[in-house]
Amino acid sequence: MVNKLLMLLAIFLLPLIVLAQEPSKIDTVKVIDKPNQVVIAEDGDQVVVNVNGAYRDKDYKYEYRAKPSSKGFATEQKENHSLSYQFGRCDSTHSKRSFDVFMSDLYVGFGGNTVEQGNRDIIKRSTLEIGILNFVGLGVNLNRTRLSLGMGFNWTTYGLNKPYIWNRSDDGTVGLDAITGEAQNIRTSLLVRSMQFPLLFNQYLGKHWDITVGPILNWNFYADFNTSYSSGVNNISVTTHGLYQRKFSVDGILMVSWKGLGAYFRYSPQSVFKEGFGPEIKNRWTLGITIRGVGFCGR
Repeated sequence: MVNKLLMLLAIFLLPLIVLAQEPSKIDTVKVIDKPNQVVIAEDGDQVVVNVNGAYRDKDYKYEYRAKPSSKGFATEQKENHSLSYQFGRCDSTHSKRSFDVFMSDLYVGFGGNTVEQGNRDIIKRSTLEIGILNFVGLGVNLNRTRLSLGMGFNWTTYGLNKPYIWNRSDDGTVGLDAITGEAQNIRTSLLVRSMQFPLLFNQYLGKHWDITVGPILNWNFYADFNTSYSSGVNNISVTTHGLYQRKFSVDGILMVSWKGLGAYFRYSPQSVFKEGFGPEIKNRWTLGITIRGVGFCGR
């Protein structure tokens, strides 16, 4: 009789035991695609989950609070996810600290320079420069300020007034020649190519405005001049290499930016040529526009 009662009791309890052993289902509260930062912390007897930024929405904010069944399992921590793509430089106005690897500031500018007394009427006191300030760079953001170090390229041209052209003597000294005869359509320009290393300090003035200042170290690794003209039915073009340009120089730059566009002022006090190897062209200044690039931001 006792055995029968135990058997009936086991049959009755068997479904309850099976149900108790099944894993409990988890209710989905929120699905966030590719969050930039997730912070989990304890607040009294609650666990707080904060999400700062998400895929394609850097300003996204979300908070969730829950009371766990057992305390002590959650500690305050931050999860850093992979770098996220962003147009322009990373925004530091919504994060206490972040870094970014970026490409930025494609620019074009026009300006002027000073020339030694004897060549003022020959050498044009206007210049054209194009380049990219940061072909690759690393930036560190802290609250609303930013420090970056980059590497870029610059091309600057210097022209002559008609009817003069550049020349180079056997010892490498650059001088000037007057064109005589039947030469027409004279075009001549000196081109200096530089690799530049800007160290820039940036201050955010609002959600979209910022100002940037800093020095730029230039390695002027190559220079040549080209002269082209026509004589009768012949078109002649000559490029001359092996110039003694100043190898290293330091510039200063000031930029004001709004979203993806900016304006800049750049000043280059040092001369183009080494002393004794060409006319003294210095104090170059440039005004131009910049186009913001792309960034890969991490937090």
